[in-house]
Amino acid sequence: MRALLALILFLSFGPAQAALSTDSLPAGSVAIVGFDLKTFRRTKVGQALEKLADLKAKDLEASRRLREQLGVDSENDLHELVVAIYPGPDGKVAEKSASGVVLIRGKFVPARINAFGQSNTLPSKTVGQHQAWEAGAFIEKLSGEKPKDDAKDAYVVAHSESLVLVVSAEFLERAVAAADRGEKAAQLPTAVSAKFAAAPQGWLYLYADAAKMPNTKQEVGVEDLSLVLGENATDLQLAVAANFVSAEKASTMRKQLQGFQALSMMGLSNDDGKSPEEKEEMGTLVELVQKIRIGGEGKQATLDLDYPADKLAQAIGRVVDKAQKSAAAPGAK
Repeated sequence: MRALLALILFLSFGPAQAALSTDSLPAGSVAIVGFDLKTFRRTKVGQALEKLADLKAKDLEASRRLREQLGVDSENDLHELVVAIYPGPDGKVAEKSASGVVLIRGKFVPARINAFGQSNTLPSKTVGQHQAWEAGAFIEKLSGEKPKDDAKDAYVVAHSESLVLVVSAEFLERAVAAADRGEKAAQLPTAVSAKFAAAPQGWLYLYADAAKMPNTKQEVGVEDLSLVLGENATDLQLAVAANFVSAEKASTMRKQLQGFQALSMMGLSNDDGKSPEEKEEMGTLVELVQKIRIGGEGKQATLDLDYPADKLAQAIGRVVDKAQKSAAAPGAK
């Protein structure tokens, strides 16, 4: 599982089909996260965040390695990431028993990816007509950094010119077979699918069946959670909904969120000793927190936000300008 996360982070530094596509995933997932890179790059907030990422030398180095070693242009060839979590043999999700499947959609040259593994004599195995490379060794050779944890529990598969898989070892054959047949299993409840489809400019999606995650259900009382983040013509939009085991649990969560919102407003409103520039930044945060709407009824709690995309992009732009000036200052490293 940790190997999956490490490779996702390495591949997703690049600045993704509207609405979440779960095609090619094996049936039975209990949690899904989708990041639509193509849509993200077209949004005002996404473009501002990409400029911020471009300031990081580590991200630029990762882009260079991807391009030179695998022939992948991080700005144009990476389109969408979908991460799905599957329960262990007991039907529950836990650190040592859950399995993960990552779909990386885009433009790839499988022969070049496989040649990278072969030329570096990376450990691998054959699955059907595909070569699966041990993710730990693949990450280390590609990034130049040794994974912190044992990463022999996952594999990288250059499945086609439009799909790369990263899969937990115990789920490898099943995941490759699902991709081979273009599996179209229903992964989301009908209401959640409709919610995601209604956000055509969404770029981050999440769904989790908390009933399969014992600690979450017992401690918080959440049965399932969904989130979609995106941008329409004018606003950044966030919509979160959680269903609980009881109306009492949902009411408690709504009150806790409202209390946290009030405390945040108080803390951000204290601008004593702040410079005019810092006060402006604090003012943006205050306005953003103030616009959060907490609602829901019965067993559901919701959190929604609509915030002017131009205003947020400008705020991010000021952070970028500040970072650039700091980097250009005499003595800056």
